[in-house]
Formats: sequence, C-alpha cells, structure tokens
Amino acid sequence: MRVVLVTGAGTGFGRLTAEALAARGHHVWAGVRDVGGRNEKAAAELRSAGVTVVELDVLDQASADAAVAAVVDAEGRLDAVINNAGRMFAGPVESFTAAEIQTILDVNVLGPARVARAALPVLRGQGHGVLIQNGSLAGWVSMPYTGLYSASKAAVKALVEAWHHELAPFGVESVTVDAASYPTNIGANAGSPTDLDRLAPYGANFTGFLSDVTARATSTEPGDPREVADVFVRLVEMPDGTRPRRTIVAPVSEHDAVTAATTAADSATESVATGMGVRAHLV
Repeated sequence: MRVVLVTGAGTGFGRLTAEALAARGHHVWAGVRDVGGRNEKAAAELRSAGVTVVELDVLDQASADAAVAAVVDAEGRLDAVINNAGRMFAGPVESFTAAEIQTILDVNVLGPARVARAALPVLRGQGHGVLIQNGSLAGWVSMPYTGLYSASKAAVKALVEAWHHELAPFGVESVTVDAASYPTNIGANAGSPTDLDRLAPYGANFTGFLSDVTARATSTEPGDPREVADVFVRLVEMPDGTRPRRTIVAPVSEHDAVTAATTAADSATESVATGMGVRAHLV
C-alpha cells in the first residue's frame, strides 16, 4: 500500500488515476481546488470512491504546503506525488499578452514546482519516494496554436530532468509520463487569448483548430484515457529504484511513430551531452 497525493484530481487523468489507485487499496489523497464550490460534486464522488480529498491550489504555495502537511500528519509518510494539475491554452502565440503568458507558466510550470517544493523535504527525509510528472508529447513537439502550452511542458520536462539527477543521492526518484492526445476535458476547457485584434488575422484556421479540439475531447477516439491512468498506477506500484525516467503513452495507432520520434530526440540529446563532456555528471 502506498500513500499518494494526486494534484488536479477533480477531472481527467487525475480523477481516473486517483480512483484507480484507491480501487487497488492505496491511500490516495486527491488535491482539488475549490472543494466547497464548483468542485464540490467531484469531491463528493471521489470520497465515495474511497479517496480522501484535500484542498490544493497549485497557484498558492501555502495551499501546497498545507495539503502535503495534511497528508503526512494523517498518514505518517508520503510515498508518491503525481503532479497532474495543469491547463491547456490554445491560440496563435502573438495573440497572447505577456500577462496571459505569465498565467500559463504559473499554472503549468510553477504549479508543479510549488508542489515539489512542499513535498521534497518529506521525501528526502524519508530517504525514498517519487515525483511523477504528467508531462506531454507537446513538450517535445510544438504544433500550431499550442505553442505556449508546448513551451510550458518543455519547461516542466527540464525541471523533471534536473530533479532526476539532483534527488537521486537522497533515494528520491523523478519521472515523467509523456502522453499523446487523449479524449479528456483539457482540450474542451482550453484557455484562449483575449486580444481579438491579434487573433482575427488567423480567422478560419484557428476556428477550425478549436472545433477539432472540442470534437476530439468528446470522442472515443483515438484511445481510452484510462490507458494513461494505468501507467500512473504502474509507476506508483513499482519498487523504488526501478522506475523508468520517462514513459510514453499513446494510442496503438500512434504509438510506433511517437516512440520513434522521442527515441531520436533522446539520442540527439545524449550525443550533445557526451560531446560537451557532461554525461559523466548526469549518472
């Protein structure tokens, strides 16, 4: 049995993962924002599935600190943190103001950093534990109208890599799950830029993109999002020291192409590191 904190557990991958872990007998704490307000129904449903709900807003360091403290006070330990909370933002890059870009990074980059900052003293003190980041293939490949989302995921990818090396001496693992696009509510709830003048020139191209995203979010294609939740469960249950640094999850129809692309990217990165003489410092 593992003690697990899952952020952004009200919907999507987080909700599926929290429920799947609880069904397998783990003590799961679901970090949910605004438990007494708009997420009250989701919180009640999680509790009925055997999940403990804790208020957690990744935009607030005090909230992250309090959530981790609540888990440790009740359980005496914390074995795994699944950093799942995040938002999709869609639009031409130039149409986002600097303030909107700051919001994107606050949610998708500083959010996981805040949760890690709250949890790491506990994990280091125990001498074991794992940070599992919900990454994305968007962190590897930037597509039209999702450039800022990709930038945020690329930034998180860099943090996960740094944590992997920095935390290893303390017995703490840092790993990521990079998923392809699956039908969840993240696309349907995507944030958009407010500068309509800058958005207007992109016209039908951007409108068509949003229509495709919404259709994909409500479709049964290309795959079942439970495939991603199953990977999170597997990583939680693996013995310490055996978890792969990165796990790719993609529908069967896309898996071979996705794996080939990311393998090539890994190879290129290792070649650069070796050429710069830094590989010896990264083991």
